Amino acid sequence: MIAGSVLSLASGTAAASGFGVSYQSVSAMGTAYAGSAVLSEDATNQWYNPATLAGLNTAEVSIAAHQVWIDTTFEANGASGPGDFEDVEPFVGSAFLALPFNDRVTFGLGINAPYGTKIEYEDNWGNALSPTGVPASGDFYAQTSDVQTININPAVGIQITDNLRLGAGVNYQQIDADIENAATRLEGDDDAFGWNVGLTYSPDESNHFGVAYRSEISYDIDGDITFKPASAGPLAGQYAGETSLDLPAVLQLSYAGDLTDRTQLLLGVERTDWSSLDRLVIDHAGPAPLPNPAIEEFGWEDTTRYSAGVRHTLQNDTVLRFGLAKEESTQSSDTRSAISPDSDRIWATIGAGFNPTDNLSIDVAYAHIFVDDADIYKDGRAPAVLDGTYELDADIIGAQLNYQF
Repeated sequence: MIAGSVLSLASGTAAASGFGVSYQSVSAMGTAYAGSAVLSEDATNQWYNPATLAGLNTAEVSIAAHQVWIDTTFEANGASGPGDFEDVEPFVGSAFLALPFNDRVTFGLGINAPYGTKIEYEDNWGNALSPTGVPASGDFYAQTSDVQTININPAVGIQITDNLRLGAGVNYQQIDADIENAATRLEGDDDAFGWNVGLTYSPDESNHFGVAYRSEISYDIDGDITFKPASAGPLAGQYAGETSLDLPAVLQLSYAGDLTDRTQLLLGVERTDWSSLDRLVIDHAGPAPLPNPAIEEFGWEDTTRYSAGVRHTLQNDTVLRFGLAKEESTQSSDTRSAISPDSDRIWATIGAGFNPTDNLSIDVAYAHIFVDDADIYKDGRAPAVLDGTYELDADIIGAQLNYQF
């Protein structure tokens, strides 16, 4: 179980598509992740492309921390219940190590939380089902969603030629999930393996390209499903259950162009295959006539994030970073999930890097995420029809310590 991990995730709804977690590197966040899969700024870049490890010639450890503030409300179409969202202010941490074996081969290790969600609704949220507003429809679609992952990723980067670097890694990942509504509660955990590969190529001294791929990770989750009296009557109780869950593959493309010897233009594209999360099919040991399997529909779509940024180094070696990104939603109004509501978003970021000593650097960054209002219409649990609009935005600050030894 990973719920107690110091690197565990309590992500919210507005900060990334689906329940992905973008913020693994503060230096990369400063440019809205543009160029993150081609630069070798510090040990955190290995998360986006293991080939970047080959650009680090000194042993280094990087520790990143992000504090997130998420503002989310639900506006029902028509009369609403008294409940809304509970405030969520998650903290996300990650740690990375780069250890050169020689001038061409560098080993890396990353520990982070790449997926997760933490949502809590107040009782009786959503559309009113009675003149008093109690009960309300939202409770039958979601009350709490708590999904946590931790990923351990050893990798190696190799300088093949002066222009070409290759990298590859193995991922060991654990998941712990607890999803509850007024009718059911799902609890389970599992671990699984995946892999990642990448390359960087510089055709000349001023242009640098990176491409990386992180594989899908497939879980077979064992746990329990609890049917509550609201849905099961006298058959209410906890029963053993199991389901399969595929977390998406990710493709990264990056470009860094040297405008001057101190200024770089950075571009990035990230494609995430969220369509792998079509539905959860939960087989369980409960008696008839309880629905078996129990099914939670998702029907999410693949998403793309487009980012652009500028990195400028001052005369005193302070680095300034600016970035913008546009990220697509996994969901439409028909497929929007109260478990993890999502919508199109714009990132605006700013950051800086400082070198207080020869072997120590510090990065800071700030991001504001503008999220489109997200309509939802769900009628699959009649008479509990969920019809309204989510209003979301988020602010993130990050600090990162990089120590060379």
